[in-house]
Amino acid sequence: MHAHKLIVCVPKSRRVEISLPEDVPEGEAEVIVLIQEQRDVHPMEGGRNERLLAACRAVDAWRDDNPERILSKEQVDAALNAERDSWGEP
Repeated sequence: MHAHKLIVCVPKSRRVEISLPEDVPEGEAEVIVLIQEQRDVHPMEGGRNERLLAACRAVDAWRDDNPERILSKEQVDAALNAERDSWGEP
């Protein structure tokens, strides 16, 4: 059995997309979601973790409001390759 652990921010839409490493085989897999209990603390009154979570929520809200501006991995790779190609040979 192989486990892959990652931390994600759950947006308002409650939709989470994950990318797995290339060494993960295709086929059926079991996905387990563990949710920590939320403390009733205002994000800006808490410590660094609460401020980070507030920032994640703000980014997720922006993503929900701007789906047309989200690039796929392939689009990002193509843009980076185009930029590198424009540099020419050293």
